[in-house]
Amino acid sequence: MAVVDEELNDSPLLRQVLGDALLPMQRFHDKLLREGVERGIIGPRDEDIIWERHILNSAAVVPFVRERLTTDSQTATVADIGSGGGFPGIVLAACLPQCNVVLVEPMERRVIWLQEVVDELHLTNAVVLRKRAEDLVRKSSHASTRHNKKGLHGRHHDRKRNAEQSVSVSGNGSSAFATARNGDSQQDAVVNSHDSSTVTGREGPVNVDFYPSVRQSFDVVTCRAVAPMTKLSGWTLPLLRSGGQLIALKGRSAQAEIEKAAKEIKKCHGENPRVCQAPVAPGLEDTHVVLVDKR
Repeated sequence: MAVVDEELNDSPLLRQVLGDALLPMQRFHDKLLREGVERGIIGPRDEDIIWERHILNSAAVVPFVRERLTTDSQTATVADIGSGGGFPGIVLAACLPQCNVVLVEPMERRVIWLQEVVDELHLTNAVVLRKRAEDLVRKSSHASTRHNKKGLHGRHHDRKRNAEQSVSVSGNGSSAFATARNGDSQQDAVVNSHDSSTVTGREGPVNVDFYPSVRQSFDVVTCRAVAPMTKLSGWTLPLLRSGGQLIALKGRSAQAEIEKAAKEIKKCHGENPRVCQAPVAPGLEDTHVVLVDKR
C-alpha cells in the first residue's frame, strides 16, 4: 500500500533520498498537486501519493545514472524518452545538476507543462524537445546515410555550418543538446510548440537535423512506462553512444519483457539486459529497473 503524502511531507526520508534537490522537488510536488489532475498529468487517485508514486519512484534511477557518471565521464548526457509529466527526467535533472538532460515528449500539452516546470524550477541543465522517439531515431539514421554520401567538400561545409550553430554534441561528456545560450546568459532553451522539428532558443530556431546528431550521442537514456521492451529497444538503444546504458523503470513483468525482446535488443547492439531492484526509500516498496548496455 502506498504511503500518503501527509506521512511523507515532514519525513526525513525526503531529504535522505533527494538531498539538495528537496526544495525544487517540493515545488514540483506542489505544482503537481495544484494542476496535475486538471491538466491530465497525474490521475485523481495519485493526488495523495505524489511523493512515493511519482517523485521518489523516479528518483530510484538516480544512483544508476550516477554510477555511469562517475565511471565514464565527468558530465553525463541523458535523454528521457516519453518524459510525460517529467518522470523521471525532471527529477533526474534536479538531483543531478551536472547532467545535461533532454526531455523528449511528443504531446504538445505535456511539452508546455514540461517547459513550465523547467522554468519554474530553474533547471538550467534541462531542455525540452517535442519529438517522438522513433522519429528522432529515424531522422538521425537518414541524416547519417545522407552524410555518408557527401564528398569531402560537403563534409567540410557541414562542419563549418555546425560550428556556427550553438549545438554542442559529444559522446564523451559534453552538452548533448542545443544549449541556445550565449556567453554567461542563463536564458533557457525553449520549445517551439507549434513545430515539432525545432527547438527555439536565444539565437533562434535550431534545425533538429543537427539537434544534436542524436544517433549514438547519449551516455544514458531513461524512461518510465513508455512501451514494452520489444518496442523500447528500437526507440532508445540507437540514441546511446558505445558504452552507454538504457535505464528503464519497469514493473514486475520486466524479466519477461527483456526475454521477449532479446532479438530486438541484440539487433540494436544492446547487451547484458538485466533487471535490478531499485530502492525507493527505507520502508517503501522497491521498484525495478531494466539495464541494457550499448556495445
